[in-house]
Amino acid sequence: MKQTNRFQMRMNSIRQKTNLQWKQFANIYSRFLIRFSWSILAISSFITIALTVCFLLFMRIRPFDQNDFLMPNGPAMRNAFQLRRIFGNDTELRMHQQLNLNPGLDIIMKRKINTTEKDSNQTNMLSHEIMDEIRLLDQQLQYIRIPYEKDSLEYTYPLLCTKMNHACAIDGNYILTDEFREKISHLAPPENGYYVHLPSGANGIPAFMFGKDYNLTNRKPITDDYDEDEDEQENDKHTTAKINIEQPLEKIISYVPVLRLRYTLNTSTPDMYQLAIRWEREALRFLNEEYKSMLIDILPSTSTAIKDTIMKKAHDEGLYMSLVIVIFFILVCFFLSIQGNTHTSVGYLPICGLFSIALSTGATFGILSLFRIQIIEPMALLVFIIAIIDCMRFSIVCGEYHRIIKEQLTTITDVSSEIDIEKILSSIIETTHPYFMISTLIISIVYVIFSTLSPMLTTTLISLTLVLYILMNYLVHATFFSSCLVITLKRISTRRHSLFCFPLSNDYYTNRTKKSNKFNLLKNKIYSILNNNSIMKTFLSAILCLIFIVFLISSIWFGLSVDTRLFDDEFLPRDAYSLRAHMQSQVDDYDIGPVTMFTISESINYENEQTKSAMNTLIQQCQNETRANNFKLLWLDHENITVIKTGKEPLEFRITPFSHNDLVVSDGHNHSTIIASRFYCQTTSIKGDREDIRTMENMYTYANESPLPDVFPYSMLYASYESLEQIRVEIYLLILLLIICSFISTLIPFISLKNSLLIISHLLALLTGTLTCLYLFHNLTVNFANGLWLYIISILFLDTLIHTCYNRLSSKWNYNRIIFSLMISLLVLYCYPIQSYVFRIIRNSLMYQSIICLILINFILPSCCYLFRSINKNDEQINKVQIPIVTIIDGSQILTNGTEIKTSTYEISTSINSSI
Repeated sequence: MKQTNRFQMRMNSIRQKTNLQWKQFANIYSRFLIRFSWSILAISSFITIALTVCFLLFMRIRPFDQNDFLMPNGPAMRNAFQLRRIFGNDTELRMHQQLNLNPGLDIIMKRKINTTEKDSNQTNMLSHEIMDEIRLLDQQLQYIRIPYEKDSLEYTYPLLCTKMNHACAIDGNYILTDEFREKISHLAPPENGYYVHLPSGANGIPAFMFGKDYNLTNRKPITDDYDEDEDEQENDKHTTAKINIEQPLEKIISYVPVLRLRYTLNTSTPDMYQLAIRWEREALRFLNEEYKSMLIDILPSTSTAIKDTIMKKAHDEGLYMSLVIVIFFILVCFFLSIQGNTHTSVGYLPICGLFSIALSTGATFGILSLFRIQIIEPMALLVFIIAIIDCMRFSIVCGEYHRIIKEQLTTITDVSSEIDIEKILSSIIETTHPYFMISTLIISIVYVIFSTLSPMLTTTLISLTLVLYILMNYLVHATFFSSCLVITLKRISTRRHSLFCFPLSNDYYTNRTKKSNKFNLLKNKIYSILNNNSIMKTFLSAILCLIFIVFLISSIWFGLSVDTRLFDDEFLPRDAYSLRAHMQSQVDDYDIGPVTMFTISESINYENEQTKSAMNTLIQQCQNETRANNFKLLWLDHENITVIKTGKEPLEFRITPFSHNDLVVSDGHNHSTIIASRFYCQTTSIKGDREDIRTMENMYTYANESPLPDVFPYSMLYASYESLEQIRVEIYLLILLLIICSFISTLIPFISLKNSLLIISHLLALLTGTLTCLYLFHNLTVNFANGLWLYIISILFLDTLIHTCYNRLSSKWNYNRIIFSLMISLLVLYCYPIQSYVFRIIRNSLMYQSIICLILINFILPSCCYLFRSINKNDEQINKVQIPIVTIIDGSQILTNGTEIKTSTYEISTSINSSI
C-alpha cells in the first residue's frame, strides 16, 4: 500500500506540473491574442488569401486512374522493364496474354435470339451468315478514321499499325480467315493448343475465341464436297500424335456460343498512345451508337471504357456531393447559432469557422501549386474530411464559449460588474487547444511515417498533402479563428452580446438568474432520481461494456476479412449496360485469365535434360494451382534445338511461328546461341482477390526455388495485384499506427493511462466497426476506387474521441450537433439513387462511422467510466488530489479586475488529466 501511495503521489505531482504548463501556455497565448487580435487577423488573412490566389493561378489538376497506384520499384514492374530490355516492345503484345487492352478494342459477339428459350441451334455462332456479318463488322472497324493534327492525315487501324511499325495484332483473327469459313462445318480442335493460319499469320486460341462452353461431337461422314487431300493431311497429323487414341480423330467443334475479337495497338510514344486511345474511343462510340445488326449482339470494351464511364458518372454526380457539403455547413451554422439566446449566442463564429476552412484549403493547395506539384482529383476528398474535422473543432470551442459565458452571466447581479475576458479566453483555450494540438500531432506523425513506408507514389503524395493540410488548418484555426473569437469576446465587456450588438437591459441579469435557478433545481432533481438506483445503473453499464467488448473483437475479425478486388460490377454505374454485359460474359462464358510468363534471361544449355525437366516442372506447378487451367505454351515442344543452334538456313526459317517471339537467338557464323527464352501457363481468374494474389506469390516462390538460373514470372496483372495487396496491408498498418501514436501522444502530455486506453479502444472500435458494417452490409472490398478514401477516413473523429475522454462531464451536444448535421446532409445521397461507386462508399462509410461514434460517446464511454468508478472506490479521492486544468473561479468572491466564474462540484472532476 505504501508503494502504491508513493506511485500515486508521484503521478499526481507530474500531473500537477503538466496542468501548470498547460495553464501557463493558455494564459500567455490568451494575452497575446487579446493584444494583437486585429493584427493576427489581418496577417493570417493576407497570407492565406495570397496563397489561395497562387492556387487559382498556377494550379495543375490531372485525372486519376489505377495506374497511379502501381509501385515503380515492385517486382512486377522490374520484371516488365527487364522483359522490354530482352524482347523489345512486344512484351505487351503477346496474343497469349489474352487480357491486353493497352490500348485496344475487345468485342464479344453472341447470336441474337427471338425467343426466351435458349436452343443450341439458335445460339450457335458457327454459320456462314454469322461469319459474313463478322467480316462486315471487321471491315467497318478497320476503316474508322481518326484525324491527326500534326500531319493533317486521317488514320485507320491499318494505317496506325503501319505508323507504329506494325506493332499491333488482332487476337482471334483466325475466325476472319477463309480457312475458318471453309472448315466451319467440320472444324477440328487444334493440335498445338491454338490455330495458326500460316499465309496470313492469323491465330486464335479456342478458349479465347469460342469461350468455355463450346461443344465437341463426332465427325460427320465425309462427303464429296470435302477435299480428300486435306482429310489425308489431317489424318497424318493425328497418327503422329504421342498418344495413339482414335477418339479425338472423330471429334469436331459443333457448337460455339460466343465469338471474340480483340484489336490491340502497342505504342511506344505518347503521341501514338493518344492517337490509339482516340481510335478505340471512336470505335466504341461507333459500336454503341451506330452499329446495328439483325444477327448478332456485340458486347464491346476498351482499355479506357471502364475508367471513362466511372469518371463521367462521378463528374456528373459531383453536384450532389457539393450539395451535401453545403447542407452540412448550413446545418452546422444553424445548430451552433441557436444555442443560448440573443445575449449568450456565439454570434458569427460559425461563419468565421467556414472562412477559416476556405482559407486553410486555399493556402494548402496554393503551397502545392507554388512547388509545381500536380493536384490529383481524389485530393478533393481531403477537403471534405478536413472540413468535418474543423467543424467539430469550432463546435467544441463554441460549446466551451457558451458554457463559460452562461456561467459568467448567472453570477452577475448588476450591470456595473466587470467581466475579465482574458480569463474567459484562457479557460476556453485550456479546454480546447491541448486536444487539438495532440490530434494534429498524431495525424502528422502517423502520415509522415506512413508516407516513408509506402512504396506507392500516390499514397505518399496524399499522405504528405494531408499532413500539410492538417497543419495549415490548425495554424489558421489558432490565428484567424482565434482572433475572431477574441473579437467576439470583446463584445461582452461592452455588454453587447447579441448578434446585432444590441445592449443588454438593466434587469436582464436578475431575470436570467431566476430562470437559471429554476432550471438547475429541475436538473438536480432529475440527476438525484437517476443516481438513486445505482445497482441498476451498474448492471446496465456492465451490459453495455460487455457488448462493447464483443463488438470490438468481432469487428476486428470481420475487418481483417475484407478482401481485395481488381474489378467488380459494382464499380460500374447501373446504366452502363454494355460494359456490365461484357464483364459478366467474361465470368459466365470464359475460363481464361492472364497468362503467366516464365522468362529465362541468360544463356543456358537447353539440351540438358535437367533444364528441360525444370522448365516442365514450372509449368506443372503452375497448372496445379486452383486458379489455373491446362493451357501451356512451351517452345521446347515445337522446336529442334540442334537445328536452331547449328542450322545453315536463315534464323527466321529455323524457328517455327510458334516460338518467334519466345526466343532471343544470337546468330553466329557457324553456331547460334539462345540468349533468352520464355514459356507460359494460364490462370482462370481476373478477380484480384486474395486467392489470385496467393497464386501470384506462389509463382514467385516456384521461380525462386527452380534450379533454372535467372528465371522470373510475369503477368500483366501482377503489378495491379501487388498494389492491391499493398493497399490492404497499408490500411491495416495505418490503423495500427494511429492506435500506437494515439496511445503514446495522449499518455505523455496528460499522464492518464486509463484515458489513453479508453481512447485507443474506442478509436479501434470506431475504425474496425466501420469496416465491418461496410463488409457485412455492402460487401466491401479493397480496390483502386476506394483505396484513397479508406486511407483518410480513419482520422475523421479522432478529435472527438480525445476531447470527450478528457471532458466526460461536459455537454455531448458539442459533438452530437456536428454528427447530426453530417447524418442529415448525407440523407441527400440516400434520397437520390447515386450510381457512382466512390460516392456510395463515401456515403455509407460516413453514415456508419457517424452512428458508431454517436453510440460510443453517448452510451459506451459513459458506461465504461461509471463502471470503473464503481469498481474503484478511491477514484473520487484521486480526483481531489489532482489540479483540474479548467480554470475554477469562485463566484462568491469578487476580484478586483473582474467577476469570476462560479463552478460546482459537478465540474471539479473535469480535469484534463483526470483518471477514471
